[in-house]
Amino acid sequence: MAVADVSPWKIAKDSPSRQLLWELSRLALAEQEASLERLDQACRERGSVLKSALDEAAARHDKVRKDAEAEGARIEQERQRAKARREAEYRQQEERERQAEAERDRAARQRAATEKAERAATQEREAEQARLKAEKVRQDAQKAKAKQEEEEAAGRRKAEEERKAKEAAAAVSAAARSKPTTQLAPSTTGQPIMSTSQRTGLDPERGREHERYLEIHSTLKELRHFMDQQSKQNPTLKAKMGDMRRGLRKSVGQLREGRGANTKQVGAPLAKASDSTSILTGEQNKAIWDTLAEALKSFPEPKISLATLIARPVQDVQAPALFVYLLNHFAKAVIAQFIKEAAVSPTIADPIGTAAVNVFARDEHLVNGISLIDILVAKFHRVCPPLFGIYGSESTDQGRERLGWWRELPGGPWVSTQMHQDRMTGLGAGYAAISLRNFESSRMTNPYPPYHYWRALTGILNVPGGQVTDTHLVVLRALLANSESRFLMAYGESAKQLMQFAVNEYPKRAAKDSVAATLLSNLGNTWRKDKKLYL
Repeated sequence: MAVADVSPWKIAKDSPSRQLLWELSRLALAEQEASLERLDQACRERGSVLKSALDEAAARHDKVRKDAEAEGARIEQERQRAKARREAEYRQQEERERQAEAERDRAARQRAATEKAERAATQEREAEQARLKAEKVRQDAQKAKAKQEEEEAAGRRKAEEERKAKEAAAAVSAAARSKPTTQLAPSTTGQPIMSTSQRTGLDPERGREHERYLEIHSTLKELRHFMDQQSKQNPTLKAKMGDMRRGLRKSVGQLREGRGANTKQVGAPLAKASDSTSILTGEQNKAIWDTLAEALKSFPEPKISLATLIARPVQDVQAPALFVYLLNHFAKAVIAQFIKEAAVSPTIADPIGTAAVNVFARDEHLVNGISLIDILVAKFHRVCPPLFGIYGSESTDQGRERLGWWRELPGGPWVSTQMHQDRMTGLGAGYAAISLRNFESSRMTNPYPPYHYWRALTGILNVPGGQVTDTHLVVLRALLANSESRFLMAYGESAKQLMQFAVNEYPKRAAKDSVAATLLSNLGNTWRKDKKLYL
């Protein structure tokens, strides 16, 4: 036994109580250590149970989270699918409505054509009946004349026999019969043919203005050639120029009907116009504005003179060539959209025209305070001359050129009459959308005030009676059809009088079988029925 394990009092021979005390202390310490060891073991076992429970709870929580995320993803996918279905249904509904409208127009034209054919057939039948009747009358007259001549010859023979039988009475009778009768031949009087001079143009002032805008259009073609040459020398410009041009065309192609529908393309609405169409502007530039802003910032050179791109005389100011080039392509896309979309649904011309005017009205797009909207107007002069009082014969190539007829290919055949009239409908509606904007509640200045709309109407209405064509009637109807409220707001009673003349009197100048004249006349009935507007 080691000395350390033996109680010091056990060694002491005179201390047995101390030996007992030491033994009891050792027992108490052993019991305490055993108790503490049991408590530690219980704590360890409890901790293991709690850790298992926590791990299990964490696993359940993780499973719940993953299930929730999966459900959220499923719900989002379902929402996107539902949104896509709604958009598809909306587009299909719009397409059905456009097709229905086009079908109604085609049906109306078909009915008019059928009625025209029936009237022509009726007139032909009546003419044939009249000819047959006249022929029968002529034949009856010939038979009656031949019978009368035979009777007269028989009478003369009988009279001659009586003369021979009775000399005295025959002499008197012969003397009486021998008196000559004078028959007057019908005289033919010719009606003098009066020479007339045919006007082939318009008043000198309008003519000079029209030629000036055509010169601007030619200058813009030269600008395209100039920019093509510049892009060949600058690969960066070439890449950006193509992207910007395509971006503008895409943005214009996405313009559609509905308040606020075009915010993404041209910005957020700021001011409410009195014609119920927002004048689109805002602090946050979108699509079209961003493209033009990038052109101004990134490519300030080279510059070109604007003196040849503004109709009125101005000082020789300059602007970045790429900026003007993109404005020209924007105007071209606007015209193409009018022809493509507004021809089928003329009401879509309004948001397109609003966006176009807004682009040319923004302070950032003015040069020395001058708007470049003449670029867009020049294209109207090129593709729709009747808007500016131009007229000519639709039966000649020269006349069709003057009226804005298009050819299927350069130098090729003319487009069909229906396609031509659809083009004129879209362009007329587009011109009204551009020239009838209300800027009263906007801080910007209207670059193309409503008096241009008045001039377009009066230019068409002042075309001489013998020069009025279906093209003039189609363009006039497109100008008036969806713009009557804004026109009345701008010109009041004067507008009403002009509208009355346009739908009631002007169609009488057209050919009697003109379908376009009938559609223009029916516009008054549409106003009375749908707008409660009585002229």
